[in-house]
Amino acid sequence: MGAKNKKARSDAVYAKKTVKSSNPFDSSNDPSNKRAGNQNPFDVHVNKEKFQILGRICKHDRGMPGVSRAKALQKRAQTLGQQFAVKHKTNRFKDNRIGKHLSADQLTESVMNARYLAEKMSQVRQSQKSEKFNLNDDELLTHRGQTLEEIEQYRDERSDDEELDDERLDAEFTSAAHFGGDGDAPQDRQTAIEEMISEQKRRKNEIAKEKDEVYDLTEKLDANYKLLLPLVAKATKDEQEAKPPPDAYDKLLKEMIFEPRGSVTDKLINPEELAKQEAERLEKLEKERLRRMRADGEEDEEAEAAKPKHRSADDLDDGYFLAGGDEEADDTLAYDLDGNLGTHLNGKHNGKEGADNEDEENAEDEGDEEGDEDSDEDSDSEVDNLSDLKESDSESEAEETPQPSKKKATKSVDQSSTDVDTSIPFTIKMPKTYEDFTDLLSKHAAPQQATIVERIIKCNHPKLEGVNRENVVKLYSFLLQYIKDLFEDASEQDIRGNFQLFSKLMPHLYDLTQLNPERMSNTLLEVIKEKYGEFRKNHKTYPTLDTLIYFKLVANLYSTSDFRHPVVTPCFIFMQHILSRARVRTRQEISMGLFLTTVVLEFVSQSKRILPAVYNFLQGVVHMSIPKRDVEQIAITPPFEKDGPLSKLLALSSGKETKNLEAQALQATDLVTQTITPDFKVRALNTALQLTVDSLQLVEEHVGVCYLATPFLGLLSRLPLDLYPEHVHLNHKAATELVQRLGGQKMKPLAPAERKPKALRLLEPRFETVYDDKRRPKMSKAKEERAKLLHKIKREKKGAIREIRRDTAFVQELKLKQTLRSDKERQEKVKRIYQEASMQQGELNELARSKKKKKF
Repeated sequence: MGAKNKKARSDAVYAKKTVKSSNPFDSSNDPSNKRAGNQNPFDVHVNKEKFQILGRICKHDRGMPGVSRAKALQKRAQTLGQQFAVKHKTNRFKDNRIGKHLSADQLTESVMNARYLAEKMSQVRQSQKSEKFNLNDDELLTHRGQTLEEIEQYRDERSDDEELDDERLDAEFTSAAHFGGDGDAPQDRQTAIEEMISEQKRRKNEIAKEKDEVYDLTEKLDANYKLLLPLVAKATKDEQEAKPPPDAYDKLLKEMIFEPRGSVTDKLINPEELAKQEAERLEKLEKERLRRMRADGEEDEEAEAAKPKHRSADDLDDGYFLAGGDEEADDTLAYDLDGNLGTHLNGKHNGKEGADNEDEENAEDEGDEEGDEDSDEDSDSEVDNLSDLKESDSESEAEETPQPSKKKATKSVDQSSTDVDTSIPFTIKMPKTYEDFTDLLSKHAAPQQATIVERIIKCNHPKLEGVNRENVVKLYSFLLQYIKDLFEDASEQDIRGNFQLFSKLMPHLYDLTQLNPERMSNTLLEVIKEKYGEFRKNHKTYPTLDTLIYFKLVANLYSTSDFRHPVVTPCFIFMQHILSRARVRTRQEISMGLFLTTVVLEFVSQSKRILPAVYNFLQGVVHMSIPKRDVEQIAITPPFEKDGPLSKLLALSSGKETKNLEAQALQATDLVTQTITPDFKVRALNTALQLTVDSLQLVEEHVGVCYLATPFLGLLSRLPLDLYPEHVHLNHKAATELVQRLGGQKMKPLAPAERKPKALRLLEPRFETVYDDKRRPKMSKAKEERAKLLHKIKREKKGAIREIRRDTAFVQELKLKQTLRSDKERQEKVKRIYQEASMQQGELNELARSKKKKKF
């Protein structure tokens, strides 16, 4: 209890000192007195230490809490107080314009246009806000059958507002009525008023009559105004004719006025509207195609309605053809362009020359019209009907044969197109089964099959209403199966055409993939998994060509540079297994391996990954091109053999047949041919050398590229270049130089990091730094610094919390003062209102008492 009382007394004294020191008029707060040493002893607080330690300097043994508190309050009043005073104040102007930091010289036209557009948009928003609650926008206010706008625009001259000026009393009436007149003619006041009234009525009637006459004349002039317009226009025309002809500047100005201008407010077409427009376009073209097909037989109702029913005697054609004259059977004669009589308006000729060229010109006219229509409607310029097919084939033959006759070209096309149905409908429904799909494609040649697929996609687009979204997935599955059937048992005659059809179908497969990426990717991935399962059953044999073609499809449809991809990554593994496990024994297997190598290089062209099986396969192809003796062996990695007939499968025995061969790449027929020929040996080695250069250049920046390039040195030096043509020498030289350059790079071996040598042990004493009197466990220098930082952070955190509490208390005090001030003002206003009300009530009471006294 004694300790508590002692502490309470000390707190009271401390508070008393604090209150005393916080007085702003106290002389002890003056810094000059402190410097002079005249400090108030009651303002000084002494911190005593229980134990005195030598060498310790205490910075806080003496302090002045009152002065410190006063300084803190003054600082808060200048910072927090000013912020609190201007809180929720909006009396400051802020420049929010575009380019506000730019000077007047730096303002460009684009900045000024942006400011103008922003101001216009703000005005539009303000108008929309103001009109949001305006309920009278749609109401039309009228007066006597006319709207207010018409009344303001066409004012009635017979308004009664101007008659008010005429009803004023004149000086004569005023002098007679109020002052008795001028005295010469005494008159009664009543008589003067009656005369004045009659005079005013007469004058008013005259004015009204004049206004009615003027109004009638105006109405009559307005009614006859339309009759005067032709006269005015004629006079204006005469004046214009009298003007001189326009010069070049005036002509150019008029041309610039009528030039087409782009509109910035054109609406962008979304994919749904674009798909609908494409479907409508194809339906329109299909109707036109069907109408042309029925032209030889029964004509449709539209063609019947378009025909002229009667022709008058004055309807002279003057030798010009009418629109639709090809379909009419008119026997009217007219002159042709050469001045010869006998040409009918429907395009028929009476002469021998016209009869001979009738069929040919009709065919040309039909081809030209349909070609123009297709060029306007379809930007892809595809073959849509029989006439277009004839025209395109004739053009292709014209390119191959110099200046052939048109009649022979047309005849050859007719003979070649007898077995193929070339009438492709513009709107095609989705086939229900795969057999229906193949039957539809088999009726047309390869160029038209891509057109059929494109039109099926457009007519069954998922964005169209009423179209099943599963149709595109089904079509994608059909195309994958169709590609498999094309390349599964392809012959040497069909393999080239199949690759061309595959390249034409590639854009459509890409479009289908983009319509539903997840479903399409899963479908293709299932096919690849199925092919991989078949390969694992016999992994020493190359898969068929229909499996390899899917890798080419993946390279064109998906991004192959991703680190992991759900479709590309399994294909990487699949191709790695094929190149590293399948045995190479025939021409077809060598071609397939080189084809896979090319696809792999397409996969890694961006990511520059390393697929070891590619380099091993290229080394094997070069190894098979080296002639070896039976006892001679060169190191090679499986699946290639070191010895035996397969180890020199591509070796040349003599250069008589191959010395003069031209540079050729691998052909599509190599993928389906088993027999190895000398020209294939040259093409295979040449392709392997080119792929070696390309593959090593991709990984040129890798650290271990020397281990990939070194095995090629021994193989390239053993090749008998004397048996090969010149282009093989060039590729061999490029490959050798690249391999020597990359193989000469030495990879730096891995080594541990260099350690700092340990210092020699000295006989000097080791000093320990002690920062305070407390003994702490021994720590390293880093841990010691961390402990110091943590202690400093803790101390600063406590100080920040303490300052935040004091700031909060200061703000609460300001809020309380503001609340008390507002309450005081409110109470004073209430008192003043009550006082005024009591005074008013007293006056009312006094008035009531005075009225009662008057009654009595």
